[in-house]
Amino acid sequence: MKKKYSLNFILLISFVLLSSLNAHAIFVRPLLQNSNHSILYYKYIPEAERHRVWLNLTNNQGLFKQLLIGYMEGATNGYDYNYDAVSLDANRYADFYSINEGKKLVIQARGLPFLLTDTVPLGYRSEIVGDLNISIDHADGDLADQDIYLEDKKTGIIHNLKKGNYTFSTEKGTFLDRFIIRYNPKINLENAQFDNNPENLLVVSKNKVILLKSYSSAVEQVSIYDTAGRLIYHIPEINAFDLEIDDIKSGSQVLLIKVFFEDGSKTSKKIIF
Repeated sequence: MKKKYSLNFILLISFVLLSSLNAHAIFVRPLLQNSNHSILYYKYIPEAERHRVWLNLTNNQGLFKQLLIGYMEGATNGYDYNYDAVSLDANRYADFYSINEGKKLVIQARGLPFLLTDTVPLGYRSEIVGDLNISIDHADGDLADQDIYLEDKKTGIIHNLKKGNYTFSTEKGTFLDRFIIRYNPKINLENAQFDNNPENLLVVSKNKVILLKSYSSAVEQVSIYDTAGRLIYHIPEINAFDLEIDDIKSGSQVLLIKVFFEDGSKTSKKIIF
């Protein structure tokens, strides 16, 4: 015998189903319409103030991963269930994500107002040994005209992605703390943390020549910043205990020298150049 349901019961069930669908509604229209690689879809929100940037991780052999960072009404700088999306890590070769509260996010919404002082950590996983590229797919809102910088904590380089792709070398593994997205390239020298040990590193500046001598571990990389926090000199893959730098074109000023050693330690020193 077939069960009969009252009209009120049917209306109640319909209301519950529609409410559930609205709470978890998904845009079927991709937000990346201007890109040939548009893949990310965003959970529904009403038209409102928003400033977004899409970042790609690629290589010359066809790898493609993408993440989205957006500043919008209703979001916070914490994890937002209605906006953020955790990576499914479905690509066998690589994964690419921003990091917030320990979660690996392919979509991260952040609160308004958009501030130039904000920073967003990026991480990645790679089964590839070689060169990878990080680039801007496109941006909207205030981020369409805003410089967006990628800080490589391993090399000390701060690269403006609006000027072009950033290419870096990687080994296999998962790297959770190598990159940071920032909107201001300056590093505050007054607040910089120094772990100087005069017994381990000697730095001398004389006649526009900088001499470095390490007594503990070979020097791997050297990055030099001016008083505005701009990177003005970088030398990778040094692998030596002594280094002479004589090709910096600069007037007299205070410089910050950041030295990375082969044993994984690092030291920062100020000099008068």
